[in-house]
Amino acid sequence: MNRESHLWIEAELKQKDRLLLKCFKMKIPVYDTYEKGKSLFLKIRIEDYKIIKKFWFVKIKKKDVTGLLKVKELMWKYHIFLFAVLFAIILLFFLTNIMVKVEVIHSKKEIRDIVLLSLAEKGIKKNTFRKNYHELEKIKKEILEEYPEKLEWMEIEVKGMNYIVRVEERKIASLDEEKTACHIVATKDALVKDMVFSKGDKMIMINDTVKKGDILISGIIKKEEEIKGIVCASGVVYGEVWYQISASVPLEYTVTKRTGKKRWNFRYHNSYYDDFLLKSRLDSYEEESHPFFNLLGQELSFIVQHEVEKETKLYTEEEAENIAVETALKKIQSSLDEKESIIDKKVLKKEKNNSTMNVEIFVSVKESIGEIQEFEIEEIKKE
Repeated sequence: MNRESHLWIEAELKQKDRLLLKCFKMKIPVYDTYEKGKSLFLKIRIEDYKIIKKFWFVKIKKKDVTGLLKVKELMWKYHIFLFAVLFAIILLFFLTNIMVKVEVIHSKKEIRDIVLLSLAEKGIKKNTFRKNYHELEKIKKEILEEYPEKLEWMEIEVKGMNYIVRVEERKIASLDEEKTACHIVATKDALVKDMVFSKGDKMIMINDTVKKGDILISGIIKKEEEIKGIVCASGVVYGEVWYQISASVPLEYTVTKRTGKKRWNFRYHNSYYDDFLLKSRLDSYEEESHPFFNLLGQELSFIVQHEVEKETKLYTEEEAENIAVETALKKIQSSLDEKESIIDKKVLKKEKNNSTMNVEIFVSVKESIGEIQEFEIEEIKKE
């Protein structure tokens, strides 16, 4: 028995006492009653309706079903409409997730053919299901690794029901472009820390101090002041370079924390309109967006809104100083390669100004300090 399935019935009000007494004697539970006009309305179990209907002394009319049976009745009543909606959703899913075209943008047919073939082997071709961002990134990385000498860069963009693939060819300098006479010169003042060279005449030693413009590796090879050869010097010189950096950090910061409460919504977007379909019931929230429909510039996304609470806090002077130093070091580190590094750091000055901590930092860095500088062979021979 489904306890949630009930039925409202209507009887003559003048038979109220007799009807209720009869139900009591037959142990038929009556869950609720109310009177309206000359009628008495009773809420009973759906299975008791046939029993009460046989009572000869009263006329019974069925009024309304509640609970799961009500849902079943409505589903049956509107089953054609519900089937049409379900069919439309399934059709919409296919229309928004089937890709009908793959276009590779590049001037060379050879590059386009290579990329199209590789994409097809990995499941990116027309009349297939759209792949998500992480799958596209993985495929892009695999193709670049397969053709390191041909492809420099690739981007796969999903535009409606099309894949738009942009590629850049790797260009390898020919031997004809090789420089014939050049030095490696210092790009900045530094203390030489390390060096690796393959061609040329070494002009400096480890721990030498050099100025910007000094020759580090010469393209003129001499022996006892006599020129024995002229080459394009090659090598890498690492030096200790010094920087003085300023950084500022606000003493106030905001902490955002999710409360656990969340709401669902839909966002509709096109070139003229961008807004939620339902009114947002949260004052402050973070969004998670899940694309649902994208066709001919019309976009519909399912949005999960997570309620958040924001609290303003203050850094201590020590915390602000540490953050300022860390920020400055990260900025320097981002410009260094794997063989370059930060040697040392020191706070020269710190100053609290209203709601900001200002810090001056001295940093020493090991980095490449050489660059190629060409020279004319004829000028050297005249000397």
